[in-house]
Amino acid sequence: MKKSLILTGLITLCFFQVYGQTDQPSDTSNSRPAAIIKTTPDTAVSMKPAEPGKTIVSKKYRKSARKAFFLSLLVPGSGEYYAGQKGYTKGFVAAEAVIWSAALYNKYQGDMRRRDYISYSAQQAGSNSGRTDDFYYQNVYEWPNSYWYNEDQWRQARELYPYDPAAQQAYVADKLYSEEDSWAWQNYDQWFYYRGIRVKSRNYLHRISYSVGASVFNHMLSAVNAARLAKRFNKQSSKLTQGPDWRMECYSHQPETITLTFSRSF
Repeated sequence: MKKSLILTGLITLCFFQVYGQTDQPSDTSNSRPAAIIKTTPDTAVSMKPAEPGKTIVSKKYRKSARKAFFLSLLVPGSGEYYAGQKGYTKGFVAAEAVIWSAALYNKYQGDMRRRDYISYSAQQAGSNSGRTDDFYYQNVYEWPNSYWYNEDQWRQARELYPYDPAAQQAYVADKLYSEEDSWAWQNYDQWFYYRGIRVKSRNYLHRISYSVGASVFNHMLSAVNAARLAKRFNKQSSKLTQGPDWRMECYSHQPETITLTFSRSF
């Protein structure tokens, strides 16, 4: 209804302008257009004309690059989903799932082999299976028996305090292993087998740090990509929401003759 009223008013204005010229002398050979009227684009975005080269896009249809960035920084793929790119979302979520699946696998394998070498050293070398500190099993790894380890601690004490037996005793007080924590490998084959299991366990557990690094990289990559996609979405929306340009032109080349021309540009 509103558009019909506007159009009627414009046509009436044309008639007034054209017939207002009939009271004046006219030269048909040099007649000029009576009036040229241009309507503004009727879009749902804004009635305010945009600046040259720019298009006004409603905030309702825009995507915040900052919001997309922090969404993906928190959960990879969520920013891409917000920007309407579900394909990227699946990719980053799948990558995150693979990374943490690998971390869980390495944790399981590392813990399993740790239980194996603790049990094996207790059976074959007589170590204390109740000990859980890694330093103890590192010494079992480095020394074939606890007696050699204790002798090495006394040697260091004598080198540090050559003329002070009390200081030597204080130095080794908390470093020597008692009979309860002693161990002795029967042969080198058993010792080397234990060392191999321990190395595998530590390698598996160390790989968890790689998964953490890969996860951080995946979060950052997803965040940057989500911000890029949000900006691209806004750019494409600007082109899609730009309304058509309607023109209505009124010409009068002769008295009591009117020419109306409608045109639409995209």
